[in-house]
Amino acid sequence: MITYKTFSLAEANLMLDAAQRKAEEIGCPEVLCVADAAGYPIALRRLDGGKVTSVQIAMNKAFTAAGHRKPTHSYKNAYPGEEAFGIFTQHDGRFTVFVGGFPVVVDGQVVGSIAASGGNGEQDTIVCQAGIDAFMAHIGKKK
Repeated sequence: MITYKTFSLAEANLMLDAAQRKAEEIGCPEVLCVADAAGYPIALRRLDGGKVTSVQIAMNKAFTAAGHRKPTHSYKNAYPGEEAFGIFTQHDGRFTVFVGGFPVVVDGQVVGSIAASGGNGEQDTIVCQAGIDAFMAHIGKKK
């Protein structure tokens, strides 16, 4: 039997709270998603002004980051002519290859992910990082 760790709802909300504070600080109406280690949402938050189209995008970014265990923007080989071109057609189109989804790793194991949609790549990244930093501080791990 394999045992794995993932976020509790309280931890997911702690991450969303920190990400929301950062999004509000930079004036970006994001949609935020925290997913479990298998990539399925634990908590989703659409900030005031967040785009309805960003809801599914945030969930897909979280799915990709947790399920494939790497940041969504790291798929540099997913463009035309590259070896992974078309990967975004997998999993009913849920596989996402643009910025804004990040796995969360504790002691070498992916425990879940956080994603943001609604800003540009830089905004999505700093909002997610705020959530990750809050979680790591909560469990006593360094960044």
